[in-house]
Amino acid sequence: MERNMKRFNRQQLLKNIRRKSGVESLDKRERRVLFAGILFVVCFLLFQFIVSPFLESRTKIETSIERKRSELVKIVKLQKEYEVLRSEAGGIKITLSQRAPDFTLFTFLDKQATASNVKNLIKYMKPSTSEENDNLNQSVVEMKLQRVTLKSLVTFLRLVESVDNVVSIRRISIQQSGREQGYLDVIMQIMTFELKE
Repeated sequence: MERNMKRFNRQQLLKNIRRKSGVESLDKRERRVLFAGILFVVCFLLFQFIVSPFLESRTKIETSIERKRSELVKIVKLQKEYEVLRSEAGGIKITLSQRAPDFTLFTFLDKQATASNVKNLIKYMKPSTSEENDNLNQSVVEMKLQRVTLKSLVTFLRLVESVDNVVSIRRISIQQSGREQGYLDVIMQIMTFELKE
């Protein structure tokens, strides 16, 4: 009985709403247009507040995933480069441990300058040391040669570049000597690594 009363009250309420809204006085065509408009508004609201935010968040997630994937590729590439450098550093340590215990870059360069007959052309030699990592120090000597011939310079550079002693030319600047033609002024930075004690 109570259920029937509730249903009756609902029906009465709907009739009152239709009568007050003027829906009862509309013909069939006008009702169809009204219901089509209501349906359009409901669909628009559903799209605007449910479907559109869902699609936007999905696009953002896909963009974020693609960016993270790209970052992961870079990280993997950097990891491989790091592994290569680490293995090379291990190789350098082995080579350095086989080098003469009293080896110094300054003395080595002095010997090579004597051997290539450019010792008397040395204007200056400036040594410096910097920390490379936990196990290695980098030793650098900046050196200036004045009025050196190309042949003597090439001989000196061949003697200096040494895989066995892990010595390499880091930077070199060559200019024609202002005094005489056929002579060069050279500034170079020569480097090696030293094991920390």
